Amino acid sequence: MDLFFAYMFVASATPLFLWLEHRKIALLSVPFIFVMWALAISFLFEGFMFHISESTFIAGFLINVLIAHVAAFILYASPYYQAKSKKLSETSE
Repeated sequence: MDLFFAYMFVASATPLFLWLEHRKIALLSVPFIFVMWALAISFLFEGFMFHISESTFIAGFLINVLIAHVAAFILYASPYYQAKSKKLSETSE
């Protein structure tokens, strides 16, 4: 469970990293982060807000993991691949 919470903090910071360059993606990830935290709190307090199953919590968590990985790809790998493809197109001309 500690790993879930550690990654939840990382996933919660994702919109901050995306805000300057990709605001639409940052804003789209905010509702999923709220749902992730609501499910986690509900799971910890055994359905205090609403009754959920463990699979619902894990599914919500995995959706946020996917969003965070897409954001990391957009921020870090995408510029590298764009520069590489630009360099290849310049050398082929």
